[in-house]
Amino acid sequence: MINIRKYEDKDKKLLRDICIKTSKLPVETEVQRKFLTLMYNDYYTEVEGHNCFVAVDENDEPVGYCYGAADYDKYQEAFEPYIRKVESLKDRAYLSDALTEMYDHAIYKREYPAHLHIDILPAYQSKGFGSKLITAFCDNMKAQGVKGVMLIVGSENEGARRFYERNGFVLLQEKKTGAAYGKKL
Repeated sequence: MINIRKYEDKDKKLLRDICIKTSKLPVETEVQRKFLTLMYNDYYTEVEGHNCFVAVDENDEPVGYCYGAADYDKYQEAFEPYIRKVESLKDRAYLSDALTEMYDHAIYKREYPAHLHIDILPAYQSKGFGSKLITAFCDNMKAQGVKGVMLIVGSENEGARRFYERNGFVLLQEKKTGAAYGKKL
């Protein structure tokens, strides 16, 4: 039995592990793992924990998550310390990737001020939990008065693209960095 609930501080380490285990990016070194968790985990759990939802098993262990930022402008300002931490990794490519990730969302902020990230362990994928996580996240955004949410997915990730489309997201633009999708709330 899988349940969807709000994030709790006790989940942080396991959400980092899920982020690493489900990554399409290389995660062989500590620096690679640090970059990944700085970009796609720590900000969301540390700053926007109220916008984080987890899928948990019968032992209350996270098996997936959906989290994001409710307002791009606030995100950009609050994400700056995480950019500095990425910069401290001493890898110019990581800094460039971090800045691109942050600014990739900016052009959509008027219609889609929120953005999200979702990851589910492979054994729990294709069972409806992703849709439940997206619904919980979007309902939370609606309750805050957010008018739209967006995300960027790898252009070649056809399975994920079909998943987002089934969950009401529409293609906004094909970009070098991936396919941008948005959903009005």
